Amino acid sequence: MSQKHAPSMHHRRRAKKTRVWNRHPEDWYIEEEWVNDRLFEVESFEGRVHDPACGSGRIVRAARRAGLRATGSDIVLRAKGFRVADFFQSTKPVDNIACNLPFRFAMAFVGHALNLARRKVAMIVPTGWVNGNDRSQWLERTPLRRVYHLSPRPSMPPGPVVMADKQKIGNGTTDYSWAVWEHGYVGRPELCFLRRGGTSPITSVPAPGSAAHLLPKEPS
Repeated sequence: MSQKHAPSMHHRRRAKKTRVWNRHPEDWYIEEEWVNDRLFEVESFEGRVHDPACGSGRIVRAARRAGLRATGSDIVLRAKGFRVADFFQSTKPVDNIACNLPFRFAMAFVGHALNLARRKVAMIVPTGWVNGNDRSQWLERTPLRRVYHLSPRPSMPPGPVVMADKQKIGNGTTDYSWAVWEHGYVGRPELCFLRRGGTSPITSVPAPGSAAHLLPKEPS
């Protein structure tokens, strides 16, 4: 094969990127522990935190480690100590909701959570989820307070794979974020990085080497 018609390195890299697991029928995926611990280190919650898609209970345990009262439920029993409940049938108000939501129902899940939560809603979502045209216009009408981009990319294998200890969690390839809504908030959401070892807000400091960075400073 001549070099002219040979696939590029970019093409070859893309060809190797295949789905390792089949999609879980109920979108049950398990995040790395630091993803939850870091959220509760930087975000304050008043009252009880409830996870309506708790799976194995990682978010609930992280909230409790942070000194919060926390409960969990799921559509089926995945771990001992949690209730079985269909979130979309729930009508009882709660203080706060935090969960790794089932992505195929993401918009409906967030909307119902905002109807039930008195204070805050925190959801793990794919970072690109906020970019859809209709969805972004809807988000502008919600009290979205902060978006924490998770770095490094967390791995989220299907729950049965993790519970069976068939796959070590790590080396994620998909971008995820914590989106946090706060009732009563009016304004633009704050954009932050939530790192495994620290967090920092995005500021207007120009990047090194950029045109703005090279401009002469105004005399004081």
